[in-house]
Amino acid sequence: MGRSRNIVGAVVAIAGIAVAHPAASADLTVISTGNIRPELEELQSPFENRSGNKITLKIQGAAATQKAVEDGAAGDAVIGPRPMLDALLAKGRVKPGSIVDIAQSSVGVAVRAGGPAPDISTDEKFKRLLLDAQSIVYPDPAKGSLGGNYLAKLIVQWGIADQLKTKTQLVDGGAPTAHVVADGKAQFGINQIAEMRPVPGLQFLTPLPPILTNKIVMSAAILVSAHEPTAAAAWISFISSPEVAPVIRTHGMEPVNGL
Repeated sequence: MGRSRNIVGAVVAIAGIAVAHPAASADLTVISTGNIRPELEELQSPFENRSGNKITLKIQGAAATQKAVEDGAAGDAVIGPRPMLDALLAKGRVKPGSIVDIAQSSVGVAVRAGGPAPDISTDEKFKRLLLDAQSIVYPDPAKGSLGGNYLAKLIVQWGIADQLKTKTQLVDGGAPTAHVVADGKAQFGINQIAEMRPVPGLQFLTPLPPILTNKIVMSAAILVSAHEPTAAAAWISFISSPEVAPVIRTHGMEPVNGL
């Protein structure tokens, strides 16, 4: 009887701790680039409900995100492209050993729904599409766009930047790129699929060439200045876990290592 009472007491004590946990919850600030916003917003509530912690997402462009962290912006975790986090690590802004790759983003080519869908299955076919296109649109690299910067570097590498200049429209961000195509104001829109996918009236050319597939790796890390490093580590563990893979895929990215 005494042993039964002890077991019951232990269960009650554990339950009490579990109930009390939300009262001691952490307020977690996550600084992130905008290309992974839909995934983070969908995963926010499940994490908060499970952990009792509360998350504030501070989302902006890649260049602005990097500058904010470099300038010492208050926060606990940062999410962005792996090269950016490696640069922040080198500058002493993120904790050594805390960087975790969470998703891979492909750069895609969108056309207006119902229009011709050229074959871009090889790198050479994609290059030919760019050269033959009447008009293309992509995010302005100067605004810090990850997809825009990737494409800009690629066409310079291919030596075709001058040939594309007169038929290229640069816009501020991924959604504007998609809208220009959906409205019939450009033949091809090129950017991260995850950023263009929510815009109606588009179709995406598939299969993608290797040069565009899973080229932007998104990672997360704990900031050196974090007030809630334990909660930040729990958040990063959650968003990189196999159980969230369906959410990552739903929004146009792929989990790292095909989880």
